[in-house]
Amino acid sequence: FVPFYARFLHPVSLVKCDEMTGEPIRNKNGRFTSCRENEPGVLIGKISTRRAINQFNGYADKTATEEKILRDVFTKGDMYFNTGDILMFDDLGYFYFKDRTGDTFRWKGENVSTSEVEAVISDVANLSDAVVYGVEVRI
Repeated sequence: FVPFYARFLHPVSLVKCDEMTGEPIRNKNGRFTSCRENEPGVLIGKISTRRAINQFNGYADKTATEEKILRDVFTKGDMYFNTGDILMFDDLGYFYFKDRTGDTFRWKGENVSTSEVEAVISDVANLSDAVVYGVEVRI
């Protein structure tokens, strides 16, 4: 649950995204569209250069930093950080985690990178290439 006043301290939004890639998609006006209740979307956080709590200093890799910043999201000149997390919210304001974009998956509470597993398998088995992907395991 995110109380209404918390959105003033750290404004976040869920925006519509491509179902296959999880990438935010722009509408016909070139802006992003906020999700409705029970509609999955990518979580983004507003970046502000005036408030320390809302700053994004980025990563050591400038390219990776730029890939995470979304510009002109709702208005010209605004900036948001793309978390890569797919969530939903209900009519009471509770958020529910649905998925993660990229090559990282959760397994027994741990983050597992498919690219790291691919590298280890390739190295151990002396393969030129390997493909690893996450699947749902029902217990």
